Order: sequence, then structure tokens, then C-alpha cells
Amino acid sequence: MKEVLWCFMCIKEKTLEENYKEAYELWKERNPTTRINIDAKLLLNKNNYILKAERIIAVEIDEVMK
Repeated sequence: MKEVLWCFMCIKEKTLEENYKEAYELWKERNPTTRINIDAKLLLNKNNYILKAERIIAVEIDEVMK
């Protein structure tokens, strides 16, 4: 979960907008053998679920970006 959030936050910092396709490419580069059947839209859905369901608390989100 933290890896997914990190990828989305990293892309948001670089481009100042949320680009889920770029976040997906970054995630695939960092995790080439993890969940090989996931696509960009599924990764976006996972990110939204993590944030909306508050699966990770704010303190952990701050730690992800360090």
C-alpha cells in the first residue's frame, strides 16, 4: 500500500497533477514482478481505496514521502 501511495505522490510532486499512467509506469519499474496482471486503472482504484478507506493513517503517509 505504501508503495502505491509513494508512486502517486512522487508523480504529483514532479508534474503538479495526478497522472495515473505515469504513476503506473513508475510502480512497474520499481515492482517488475509484483502483481504482473494489474493495469494502470486498477492501480488508480487501489490508490483511491487506500485514501478513501483510510487504510493508512496520515502519519504513515508523511513517512512514505520521506
